Amino acid sequence: MKKVIWAIFALTIVYSCSRAIPSDGDYGTPITINLGISGDISVISEPATKAPADNGIFGINVYFDKEKDGKTNDIYAYGLFDNVANMTITLLSGYKYRFACTFAKNEVHTLYYGQYDGNTYQGYAKPFQTNKKSSTPLGNAFVYSNNTGEYLSGIGIGDAVVITDNPYEQKYPRLHRYYGEIDSYSPVVGGVATIPLKKTVFGLKLIIKGVPEGSLKAVVATSDYTLLDKTATSSDYESGNDLHSYSNVYDCWKNESNIAGTVTWTFTSSKFNQWNLSGSSNVTFKRNVLTTITVSVTPDSASASISLTEEVWGDDNDINMGINTDGLIDIIVNPEPED
Repeated sequence: MKKVIWAIFALTIVYSCSRAIPSDGDYGTPITINLGISGDISVISEPATKAPADNGIFGINVYFDKEKDGKTNDIYAYGLFDNVANMTITLLSGYKYRFACTFAKNEVHTLYYGQYDGNTYQGYAKPFQTNKKSSTPLGNAFVYSNNTGEYLSGIGIGDAVVITDNPYEQKYPRLHRYYGEIDSYSPVVGGVATIPLKKTVFGLKLIIKGVPEGSLKAVVATSDYTLLDKTATSSDYESGNDLHSYSNVYDCWKNESNIAGTVTWTFTSSKFNQWNLSGSSNVTFKRNVLTTITVSVTPDSASASISLTEEVWGDDNDINMGINTDGLIDIIVNPEPED
């Protein structure tokens, strides 16, 4: 009789966890753990902590070593969160796990949610689409793949559906993005899997000066995208500190990769055609570095100059998550360098 009871109990566990466990092999013991966030984002660990959706969204994929061959590349679960307290997941002992996470700060509803431009989304679209759906609801819970193979396919890519003059996906959207992974995690009772995140952004500031007459146009671009295109006349021009997400946030996180760009300038005189000038110069954008490009021209001497300065933002661009007395987390970006 005892053997029958234990058999029924074991089947109950397996059935109740059927959306979480591998489809075959030794299932192991279900263990529920918490997830934590560290790195360029500071999170204070307190109960009932919440980061409202207006402030930021976490997208997380969980992979495991299903075949136990040392490769944690089988999808296990995925989830979209704005509530840190809900980042709990049931894993199975005996397997290694990999967690991949991106965070997108949602300043003043930067990310589109729901319907826009004739498209109806069931949640957040890029970068939070899956390999099977164009958008993902904000569920604040993990969805266990259970052999469906569904996962968040956009979290390693910079493309995002954001509120801009051009509402479609951009290669380098003006969006705070973070990315991080941990691998070979073994679940233990009471464990916490902490994912360190890196900022995966670069900064650009353009200054055009020394235009006594006529117009001076400057275009800053990568090989596949125009970041800034501005024309100054008799008055100088100075942009803000434009922040851009990398087009490949995974590569930025893994390799600290740089982005090659060019500055192309054209001076058109309103007095003498022989004073017209044009040229270009290379520029390199780096992770978490504000690059200031200054373009100036002296038409009567037929000369122009381009200067570049770099400033590491450091803590000025960190997102800190602090807790209000009501238990809610505010995600706050410290002020950027003054223009």
